[in-house]
Amino acid sequence: MGLRCEKSPVPFLCREPVVEQCAYCGKHFCMQHGHFDKACCKSPACLSVYKRDRAIAERRRWEDERQAIGQERNNIGLCSQPECPNGMYVTCGHCEQLYCSLHLKRYNFSFVTHTRRGSTRVKGDIVLCEVCLPYLDDYKRDRYE
Repeated sequence: MGLRCEKSPVPFLCREPVVEQCAYCGKHFCMQHGHFDKACCKSPACLSVYKRDRAIAERRRWEDERQAIGQERNNIGLCSQPECPNGMYVTCGHCEQLYCSLHLKRYNFSFVTHTRRGSTRVKGDIVLCEVCLPYLDDYKRDRYE
């Protein structure tokens, strides 16, 4: 006997042949209970993880394109910001691209870190481009904790 769909609401009710296995929960599904092209079943938990993974992959692809464009512009002596006619001035502390003074800002931050010996207030500053500003919290965590 071949594999049967495991994603029916009532166990063993669906008698359709299996077309794929879900990449997230590992259960086999038929065309009615899953997305063959996504290798994902139709359960809300698996779909939400699939959407999250797809958004992360899309963000990485966008970031790689931005890095490549910025590197090309830096090689000819221009700011990494597309369509900016100014020369490069300072490096971004997160993406390490060179920008002019119009597209970089210095950010001061402070937070409390806790250790076995007690808590310590950490103060610092970093120069970030406009795109990397949302990653300031990641920078603080990676650098100081």
